[in-house]
Amino acid sequence: MVKSILVLGKREAQIIKRMDVVGKLPVSKIAAITGRHKKTIYTVLAGKSAFAKRGPKEKLGEKDVAHIIKTLRSMIQKAKARYQITLAMLKKRAKCTVDDKVVRKALRKKKILFRRMRSKPLLTKEDRRARFAFAKKYKDKTRAWWLKEVHLHIDLKNFPVYTHADARDIAAMREIRGAYRAPGQGLDEAYVVLPKELRYNPGAKSCKIAAGIGGGKVRLWWEVEKQWTGKVAADMYKGPLLNALRHGWPKCGTWQVLEDNDPTGFKSKKGEEAKHDSNIKIFTIPKRSPDLNVCDYALWKQVTRVMRRQEKKFPRSKRESRAQHLKRLEKAAKSLSKSFVDNAIADMVRRCKRLDAAKGGYFEEGGRQLCVYKP
Repeated sequence: MVKSILVLGKREAQIIKRMDVVGKLPVSKIAAITGRHKKTIYTVLAGKSAFAKRGPKEKLGEKDVAHIIKTLRSMIQKAKARYQITLAMLKKRAKCTVDDKVVRKALRKKKILFRRMRSKPLLTKEDRRARFAFAKKYKDKTRAWWLKEVHLHIDLKNFPVYTHADARDIAAMREIRGAYRAPGQGLDEAYVVLPKELRYNPGAKSCKIAAGIGGGKVRLWWEVEKQWTGKVAADMYKGPLLNALRHGWPKCGTWQVLEDNDPTGFKSKKGEEAKHDSNIKIFTIPKRSPDLNVCDYALWKQVTRVMRRQEKKFPRSKRESRAQHLKRLEKAAKSLSKSFVDNAIADMVRRCKRLDAAKGGYFEEGGRQLCVYKP
């Protein structure tokens, strides 16, 4: 590592030497006159180089950068998201004495920037093994297989109900990622949004929706009006879900449905009995795997986009009743195109391959190229 002591210009160094030789001033007096530290004056008088050169003062070699990156990864692995690794901590552990800007620039060249932590379910060793086994089993299945073999992908979702302009403003803010701005503009009202984790009461009761997507469309959209229990789940299986399956695939004697591992309803005793009586077989996915359920990784987000897109055109004076909002929500879901639905389901081909490459761990869900983090 390089630590620079080049602090003076050539002209200033000459003046200091002249004060010492001609004026015979003591070091303390020269330091007071020039506004420099006494150590700097001693350095100049000792004949050492103490003037600043143009260009970058400090540099890091490739080996130095590699050492810093290796140290950073080791520290992050040890922290396990329990505390933040700062640049000061990194420099201290790596025994790096160069300026902070030099380190940041070196990391930036390697595309290592300070970014927000990702939010994912916490996976246990058993979860990783189950996900890896799932990936190995289904990684070679084709697009046609996923579209044909699994009739419906189902899940539950709580939707807030926004009935007036102020509530719709909050809803729109929830979807904003950022904006281009100049330094110092960050606190202007146009650049400030409410935190997503901050609770907001829109003035209307939220709704819980049970949805099922498959066969080119959203075929199940059922409001769960009571508390979600095994009995309510059984009513869904024997009622709206079974009707959707019969309507979509009337010639099938049994149907295959993908669902998560919800113990309250899906995996309850009454729910299991209802599925058996209705000839519904379950396509099981591993626990804590929303990245393998099309409702979680595609449907909910797309329905929300459609709703916010519609609301952009609403006049400020427009108000909806809760019933009107729920009707519009269902219409938005059922208006999704066949191409969107089929492509979203067929994305399981890519996801299973990435999950296999990650050996059951986290994988990058977006982008076209295979991207798996390797510590």
